[in-house]
This record gives sequence, C-alpha cells and structure tokens, in this order.
Amino acid sequence: MKSDKAYIGLGRVPIGKGAILRGWDLTEEDFRNSLAVVDFRAMAGTCPHNCLHCFTDKSLRTLSLGEIKRVIDQIADMGARAIDFLGEGEPTTDPDFFKIVEYTADRGIIPVIFTEAAAKLRNRDFVGRLWDIGASVSPKCDSLFSAEYQNWIVRDTTGSYFDQRNEAIGVLMEKGFNRIEPDGTTRLGFDMIVSTKNIGEVADTLRFCRANNLWIVFSFYLPAGRSGSKDFDQSLVLGQDARQKMRELIVSMDQFFGFNHPTWNNFATMPCIERMQVYGDGRVSPCPGNETVIGMIQDHSIQELHQMIIDRFPGHNPACFDGNCLYRPKV
Repeated sequence: MKSDKAYIGLGRVPIGKGAILRGWDLTEEDFRNSLAVVDFRAMAGTCPHNCLHCFTDKSLRTLSLGEIKRVIDQIADMGARAIDFLGEGEPTTDPDFFKIVEYTADRGIIPVIFTEAAAKLRNRDFVGRLWDIGASVSPKCDSLFSAEYQNWIVRDTTGSYFDQRNEAIGVLMEKGFNRIEPDGTTRLGFDMIVSTKNIGEVADTLRFCRANNLWIVFSFYLPAGRSGSKDFDQSLVLGQDARQKMRELIVSMDQFFGFNHPTWNNFATMPCIERMQVYGDGRVSPCPGNETVIGMIQDHSIQELHQMIIDRFPGHNPACFDGNCLYRPKV
C-alpha cells in the first residue's frame, strides 16, 4: 500500500517502510509556498563528544528564551512545517530544551530532534515527553553495526557510546516512534554520513530501516565545518564513482520495497528541503552547507532574512530549487 498524500520529489510512498520523516513530509505546494524546514542551532553549545566531521563551532547561545520564542513565532507565521533542532552542540542538554521544543509544538511546528541520543534518550520519561509533544527524532548514526567505527567518529575513548546510543534507539522504538502510520511517515530515523570506512554498511542499514519503519538519508561530507577544513582527512571522502554506485544501489534496493525515487546529490533517498539556519547568537545563514552570515535576527525579521538569502543566493529560491544540494558535487 502507498500513502494517499504525495510528497515533494517522492510522490506517494509505501506505508511502513520509513519512506519519510514526520516534519519533512512536505507536499510540492508546502515546499514552494512556505518556509518549509528551518535548521535551528540556537541551543546548547556543549556536547559530550568531539565528532571528526562536526560542523558546528560550539558557540554558547546568547539569545534569551524570549528572543528564541519570538523567532519561532515568526517561523510559524511563515508556515514552516518543522524546525530541525541541531544545537551548536547537543540540543537535548540545553537547560531550556523542553521550553523551546514544547513552544515550537504549541505553535503548530513539528520539532525534529537531531541528537547523539545517549545523553538523554535512554531516559524513558524524557522520551515519553518527546512523544507527547509530537516530536520526531534522528539519533546519530555513523554505524549501526560497528562499535569501533562509531566510537572512533565521536572520539569516545571509553568505548561506551555505541552501546548507549543503541540502547536509546531501543527506548525510542519501544515507545512507538517507528509506529506505522497511514500517511507513510515515521517519527524515528537516521542521517548517515557515508565515508570510505562505512560505505560497506549502506545495504544492511537500508534493509534494517525499511524492515523497521525507520527513516534513513545517506549523505556525504559538507564543504563546511570540520569536513570543510584544509586538514580534514580526505581519505574518508568518497569519490564520485563510488557515490554514484551507492546511489544506484539504494534506488535498486528501494524499488524492491515499492519505494521509487530519483537520486539526489545530498541525501540519496530524498531531496533537500531545509530553508534557513539560525544560530544561538542570532546569526542567520542559508543552510549547513553555506555558513555565510546573511544578517541577524536582532536586526531583521525572519521574512526579511529569507528574502535576503534568496537575493544573495538565488539557487535557494523555492520557486526553482530542484532538491539537490547547492554545495555538493552534482549527480
């Protein structure tokens, strides 16, 4: 069976296969005529890990809770479907975490929590509160199968992160975040950055996700943050041929599951729908792949900043954007 609703770039999707994450489930009209999805880094600047490819500078947020709520109000007024809570570090450790995400939900926006998961999501009460507000959750996933690689990526010298992260995933699944919904969505999934060291896991990861109604996007390093620095280990970066073969593998496997979709140069299983990035001190940039500061929320409205992004970087105009990342090599 497939969903009655058709999503941008995907059309109608198979039910129960983790085809799309709730919050990223935009129709063509939703995407073209609203603010779509906003990346929100206005959270804690601390994190228990030190990931190899981290693309935050872990700046402490200086925006007050009141200022953050006013930004959320403006985002809501522009019809955003979701806010991705990324944090400058680990968002769930922000002292105001629930005040912020619950306010987001109250304004009719779906909170999507990108998290290392181990710190807070092994706590069933914490997870239950996220469930109650309608949040979606994307735990960190560099590997579902190799403790050595996952712990190496986050620079965990204790060897405990992999098991703790998996425990958190188990708690989320126990609560029902991967429950099958008639619209084809799920509230649990992964963003897996594929390198030369974990590309061999792509097929097994995809099978696991499709079997358990877990959303999955496979992405590549961005030319930003640590992975954009001159001293980043280039031996981890996949060549274009390897990327293309991976995309072809994913498309072929998904056809088996009744999920027919094109390939993109960013997430492999769906187009990019993120529209704006807000930092903890009020800076605004187009997206994680383009950290150019356009302006400050203290000086401009979100609507003005959105237009400033389009004026300076016309490729971000939703009227013509084709879903491919503007900052990764084209397919």
